Amino acid sequence: MNKRVSHVVVITLLLILVFVSPLLASNSLSPFWSIDINMEEFDESVFAPYKLTLVNVWATFCPPCLQEMPALGELYREYSDRGLGIIGIVTDVFDRNERVFQANRNTANIIVEKTKANYPHLLLSEDLYNLRLKGSQVVPETFFVDSSGKIVGQTYYGAKTKAAWKKVIESTLSLVE
Repeated sequence: MNKRVSHVVVITLLLILVFVSPLLASNSLSPFWSIDINMEEFDESVFAPYKLTLVNVWATFCPPCLQEMPALGELYREYSDRGLGIIGIVTDVFDRNERVFQANRNTANIIVEKTKANYPHLLLSEDLYNLRLKGSQVVPETFFVDSSGKIVGQTYYGAKTKAAWKKVIESTLSLVE
């Protein structure tokens, strides 16, 4: 009986965490500073050229993340003329003191090259963590921001097919056009 109660408590706490975490997140991804997997600096101005930016949070150890990256790369190329940007945030290359794990950085570069996901892939800086991803428990996690970094539409958990992402992108683009 005690084992059963402890299982119920653990499951309840996990469900609370999953549903409350998004409520704790900021409604903006601005201002921030980070570097990408090529060690180039980025800030919130990365959103300015686009009406809408799809932000895909991923990790090098996550098979579903890697499976959807080729489709995201294709969508980046197909939708750039409609004002859509895509940015990846790779979660397992920076440590909590913003030191780079070189092996994971190398792995991230190889993944990006193999999947042709040729858009910026930022490292999870303290700013990005505090603004949006504190309490986040799932990768891939995907959300959208407008040209000023304000979060638009829903947050999506888990990988999607190219066709599914097209529907989401069309729907979300209509919110900023």
